[in-house]
Amino acid sequence: MKYLILKITNRCNLNCIYCYANNKNDKDMDFKTAKRSIDYLLNLDDKLKIQFTGGEPLLNFKLIEKVVKYCNETYPNKTITYAIQTNATLLDKKLVERIKDLNLNVGVSIDGLEVNDHLRPYKDGKSSTLDTLKGIYLLNSYNIKFGITSVITSYNLPYLKDFVKYLLAVGIRSVSFDLLKPKKEDHLKLLPNLEEFKKILDELKNYPIFIKNLQKRPNRGYCYLNFGDMLFVNEYGDIYPCPTLEGFFYVGNVSEGIKLPKIECNKCYAREFLMSMWNKNDGIRNKKRENK
Repeated sequence: MKYLILKITNRCNLNCIYCYANNKNDKDMDFKTAKRSIDYLLNLDDKLKIQFTGGEPLLNFKLIEKVVKYCNETYPNKTITYAIQTNATLLDKKLVERIKDLNLNVGVSIDGLEVNDHLRPYKDGKSSTLDTLKGIYLLNSYNIKFGITSVITSYNLPYLKDFVKYLLAVGIRSVSFDLLKPKKEDHLKLLPNLEEFKKILDELKNYPIFIKNLQKRPNRGYCYLNFGDMLFVNEYGDIYPCPTLEGFFYVGNVSEGIKLPKIECNKCYAREFLMSMWNKNDGIRNKKRENK
């Protein structure tokens, strides 16, 4: 199976304090870029997972509809699944009904309850949490299966167990914790304590909820990138090893030809690279201080 991540817009209605986005100039991906990526991968494999991300992908929902229609008409004998990673604040009945019609898997980004307003506010600084919870309620009411993704920082780590208890109380049975990946120097102060995170994970292992972080990884690999099975394409058609590494390790553009990147690693390579980059910079800064 191949895994295609399409960053279909860099537009977003939130202003997350740890935002990974590389571009913020209201650019949407066009259909030609998505089509080239899909055609390439389906010439290599009969199975494909397409994930739509952003920005906030609901802001370019028309492209999602166009992609699903194209795949259904052009590749009826291929096995294709679709997923969308959203902050859920824009969901309404019409959108949720369309998501169900298109058979999209849904991932909802939320980092906790009260603390989420600090980490993921609207652009005007106002609370986004209640609107995300309303979106979750809508998904539940239409029996759409979805999971939660939480970025783990020093701010929300202390509330993690209480948040999982809340998820269980509202019927959510799947969650993934994404350790913060520091793309900017300002992110360093948000890094969580790894030992404390591991301790909390250990305490959560008997909870009746699927926690992706507790699942066994394949031998010699951490994700699709390690096997050369993942393609990440941004709104300009630029290819990078993964969404977090957008801006690093430019591979090319889909208009010039596509090559699947492959990096052998049994951990999250993006986080390992970024952490080592900042550690190296700290060493350089310390040497400069010593030489003064």
